Amino acid sequence: MRAHQRVRRGQRDRLVPHRRGSAMIELALLLGIGIPMLLGVTGVGLRLGRTIQATQVVRDVGHMYALGTDFSLAGTQDIARTLSGSFSLTATGDAVLMLSRVVKVFQTDCTAAGLQTCPNLNQPVLAQRIVIGNAGLRSSQYGTPPAVYVDTKGNIQPAEYCKESTLIAGSFDSLMALEQGQSAWLVEGYFSMPDLNLLGGDQQHGGGYYARLVF
Repeated sequence: MRAHQRVRRGQRDRLVPHRRGSAMIELALLLGIGIPMLLGVTGVGLRLGRTIQATQVVRDVGHMYALGTDFSLAGTQDIARTLSGSFSLTATGDAVLMLSRVVKVFQTDCTAAGLQTCPNLNQPVLAQRIVIGNAGLRSSQYGTPPAVYVDTKGNIQPAEYCKESTLIAGSFDSLMALEQGQSAWLVEGYFSMPDLNLLGGDQQHGGGYYARLVF
């Protein structure tokens, strides 16, 4: 019996290295697939959370802007910065909000502005532009008005937007069709997320997230 037990123990000992080697290979395969998958799921979750936060910032500011809040004032801009949460809406921060009032030019507008001709007739144009945050991160999809036409409140006078081609809100008609006397309040936001760049996003502008809302 003892001799028989020694043989079985010896056979078992010879099988142990083989089993250990198989276990190590299985573990390596599991880690090679599991770890990247875990990191990917974690990264997607983080990005999803931050994009939801960014969208909420644009939505909240957009509602206030459409209801008549004057975001040219320092106090209301501070409110926007508070709403931005973990994003920084400062001149050197990681986010920017571009607020625009868009109108469509009709002949009555040009006549009221005292213009003999109406170059921007039937065109959507920028009547106001206010920028909060780091303006260097990204420009608006609907044009950037030259600073010479924008006053301290962000307003652009009808005599300018009825004739200056640089004030046309390019492709806005495809977003919303405006009738005479109507205005659209447009808020665009860009939020830089360089730490999540590998997960996609706006690669042209560093992998950040762009959101837009119009009222």
